[in-house]
This record gives sequence, C-alpha cells and structure tokens, in this order.
Amino acid sequence: MATITLSASEFQDRVGEALDRSVSQPVLITQHGRPRNVVLSYDEYERLRARTAGRFGRRTDEDIAALEASEMGPGYEHLDAELQAK
Repeated sequence: MATITLSASEFQDRVGEALDRSVSQPVLITQHGRPRNVVLSYDEYERLRARTAGRFGRRTDEDIAALEASEMGPGYEHLDAELQAK
C-alpha cells in the first residue's frame, strides 16, 4: 500500500482530497520536513488496532505504569539518544 506525503500546509489546502485518498491509502503529513501525523481510513485503523491488541494483548493501567517505570540494563545507553531524537 503506497503512502501519499503532504506537508502540513498542503494538507490544510487539500484536506478534502487527503481524506478521500486516505480511504484507500495512508496519508503522511509532514511538518518542517519530518513525519508528524498519518491519516488512515477508519477500517484500516480498526484493522491495525485489532492486530496490535491480538499481538500484545490488553494492557492494564498497572502494566503500563510498570513499563513506563522500567529501565534498561547497562550497555544500552546509546539507545537513549534515539529516544530523545523522536
């Protein structure tokens, strides 16, 4: 499935077209040349949501809190820079 890319200003000028196109393919919206948002059809969103839920299962608030509080072991500090860049 090909993706259409529009800048944020192009998206504002062509929102109707972008919404129409998002029914058949994702529309990537960039801001300052960097990916910012993706517009998907509702059916595609539901498909991805169901797929993700099936793979990862449902997470409780306690599960999420534990994941957010977790820390990497020594030797992986170089990955922190990638998290900060996003």
